[in-house]
Amino acid sequence: MSLSRRGAFLALAIGFGLAACQAPAPPPTEADQVYRNTCLLCHTGSATGAMAPDLTTLSVANGGTFPTDAVSAIIDGRRGVRAHGSPMPVWGARYSSDLVHELTVYLASIQR
Repeated sequence: MSLSRRGAFLALAIGFGLAACQAPAPPPTEADQVYRNTCLLCHTGSATGAMAPDLTTLSVANGGTFPTDAVSAIIDGRRGVRAHGSPMPVWGARYSSDLVHELTVYLASIQR
């Protein structure tokens, strides 16, 4: 085997070895799973809102700042007029305040 073929073979073997050693993707967080199991029905997989608002443009609609407190309150839903009737469910009665916070952080992470 010539030196150039040997070098190419070695580079190829190293490349395959490194590809096989890559860490698997981390498992989805609880917030990811809850989003997929509850929110996607109305907000669609890309979060662009089939029947509900586009969740990827909340920052843009708020002057470039993600409205953390407002989003948490909307997800929770137990305060204000919405608690008395709205198309969006009151998730605060079902999910812990920690999970509501995690969902808010998730939504902040998908902003365009």
